[in-house]
Amino acid sequence: MSSDSKSSPPSDLPLLLIGTDFRCSPLELRERVSFAKEEAEKALVHLLARAEVAEAFLLSTCNRTELYLQPRDEDGAYQAALDMVFLARAPELERPGRLYVKRNGEAARHLMAVASGLESMVLGEPEILGQVKQASVLAEAVGAEGPVLKRLLRSATSAGRRTRQETAISAGAVSIGYAIVELARQIFSGLEECRVLMVGAGEIAHSVTRPLLERGARELVVANRSLERAAQFKEEFPSAELVPFDRRQDEAAQADLVVVSTGADEPVLTRKHIAQAMRARPSRPLLVVDLGVPRNVEPAAGKVENVFLHTIDSLDLLIQRNLKRRRDEVPRAEEIIEQELHHFRAWFRALGAEPLIARLQKQAERIRQHELADALPRFPAETHADLERLTRSLVRKILHHPSSRLRDGADDLSRLDLVRELFHLDDDEIG
Repeated sequence: MSSDSKSSPPSDLPLLLIGTDFRCSPLELRERVSFAKEEAEKALVHLLARAEVAEAFLLSTCNRTELYLQPRDEDGAYQAALDMVFLARAPELERPGRLYVKRNGEAARHLMAVASGLESMVLGEPEILGQVKQASVLAEAVGAEGPVLKRLLRSATSAGRRTRQETAISAGAVSIGYAIVELARQIFSGLEECRVLMVGAGEIAHSVTRPLLERGARELVVANRSLERAAQFKEEFPSAELVPFDRRQDEAAQADLVVVSTGADEPVLTRKHIAQAMRARPSRPLLVVDLGVPRNVEPAAGKVENVFLHTIDSLDLLIQRNLKRRRDEVPRAEEIIEQELHHFRAWFRALGAEPLIARLQKQAERIRQHELADALPRFPAETHADLERLTRSLVRKILHHPSSRLRDGADDLSRLDLVRELFHLDDDEIG
């Protein structure tokens, strides 16, 4: 067999990424290239029907749509993906800067960074890792994931898991709702025994309530001027108890956490209100969070004993401090990504050696069987099974280290050629 016809390992990872995210495209464009589950399945099936595409994986979230391909023909795969996934839905994405394209190792590194939260709008946010896993399950279900993307997604998932376990990239609250949770934990150790009073039922109240309930707030009471707005709040959070707005002072006396977010121009809770509430519960601390602009709680209320008053500014300081801690963890997270990328590259390089290793093992097994068949008649029948096991074990152990070295150096063509020559491993010589 001529050297030109021998299989050689690819020089780099055969990957292609086309995508857009919150940095490149406004929400109006991202919405149009967002794929629901059924739409994503159809898109993957149609892509796989193209001869240029061997494998495909589609990640679609509110902040990004990214298509990863293992192409047979890169130019053809690129054009098919561009037309079928992006431009068919949003022709404006053809404008410079709307889409990004990454290839080979850069595409693999990018997916690992995405899974690790390094590319998220909120650095280190945890939801993206679950979204990557869900997209992987979908791609596998329609047969779009082949060996290369399957292994890449395993490496990306490992990178995402390790960055969260081995760094503080996801530590600390970086949203108002979770910042309130963090403050509450400092004062009460947890939310499980906390009664929460929401004064106001607008958008801010909605966004803050979900994290509080997710973290186990025991009771939720809502005081709002508009009964219609309060009813809408109750519809989204059925466990909430609705009370008239003028009962806010009485309810503050029963609460552990009070969150105030109304559109009022003047304080709706004064120092006098809070002082009277605390007289009814002198031994219990009260956390008051004023999210109003202008302020909804009189600043002097924070001087009442055992009252902890926080404003939107103090919450922002906490969030910025936590964001800095997360940014400080980025170099360590990048180290983990490089480690996982190295493992993925090593796995891919080893693919180039597998056909040669298989031929070497096949040759050794043929020789073993031939020599054993000649020798067995000279030994008692009761020893034949032991001799079979012994010779198999010998062959396996003899080939173990050479096979490992071949996998480690699969990108060294001269090494592979030398092994072929030494052991006469051309295809037509292996029976």
